[in-house]
Amino acid sequence: MLEIDGSQGEGGGQVLRTALSLSCVLQKPVHITSIRAGRSKPGLAAQHLTACHLLSSISGAKMSGAGLGSTELSFSPGKISGGEYKFDIGTAGSCTLLLQAVLPVLAHAPRPSSLEITGGTHVSHSPTFEYFSEVFLPAVRKFGVRADVQMQRAGFYPKGGGKVTLAVEPSKLRGCKFLPEAQPVKYSILSSSLPPHVLQREEKEVKKLFPNATGVAREAEASCAGNALTVWSGSFGASSLGEIGKPAEKVAQEACAELMREMPAAPHEQGAGPSVDSHLADQLLIYASLADGKSEFSTPVFSSHLKTNAEVIRAMTGRNIRLGNDRTVSVE
Repeated sequence: MLEIDGSQGEGGGQVLRTALSLSCVLQKPVHITSIRAGRSKPGLAAQHLTACHLLSSISGAKMSGAGLGSTELSFSPGKISGGEYKFDIGTAGSCTLLLQAVLPVLAHAPRPSSLEITGGTHVSHSPTFEYFSEVFLPAVRKFGVRADVQMQRAGFYPKGGGKVTLAVEPSKLRGCKFLPEAQPVKYSILSSSLPPHVLQREEKEVKKLFPNATGVAREAEASCAGNALTVWSGSFGASSLGEIGKPAEKVAQEACAELMREMPAAPHEQGAGPSVDSHLADQLLIYASLADGKSEFSTPVFSSHLKTNAEVIRAMTGRNIRLGNDRTVSVE
């Protein structure tokens, strides 16, 4: 059984999700200790526990130690099975982080799969649904992942209640090289139980910062009030959430400013600058490590998540993951 130290690097839930996903695909038992030791509330929260149970169901795993607040667990996977799954996180825990943990596993199932998750679709410290559907999913499709996602209902903090469905076909992963390329800026703005002027002001601000941007600003059905803005351009994305007392203009400015920081300064110059944003770079590593052949992409900065993920993946796969001085990531 492979020993994984959950406190390594940034010491968050990513270590757990990556280790369990790879455990299922590679059929390697893992013993994870010091789970989320770097967080203010260490141990398994509801969304992490849901990931454990869902991956256990998909792989027929034997699991011990998994409970709310647990800082240690053992996971011995069986054979991955496709099929239909439904899971309710029970809180506003992130649906998209759970989808990211499950997708590489279902892609290796012998038959098609469908998954319905209830929880948060637009919550802090996680990708928004639109980032998942418009930035992350198109990127992993380049590796050969065959999947589609839909949002039936939005879910904001604190009530959650959002509903997302994922359909996955058996996929053969191949290495991929990402090159910088110019893409139009798009946006999605959602609000629930808020005055109409919130959407209007946010859209106006996005248009001021990105005059050629196209997108939608709409009311969403949800269990509680909420507001989320996502902007993206190809393999670069950013988002911001509305909060009590936070002006609508600031919500738009935060997301747009982050996108500007992440995007290459001259994307029209083919081959120059970063090819994916710093969050996506971290999320692509597991697919590059499971794919046949070499993969390569560049990013504006190596995040602590990326460095931590690289360490876990190296230990579990034996793949050569290089983080170059020019901010290029290569997996051979």
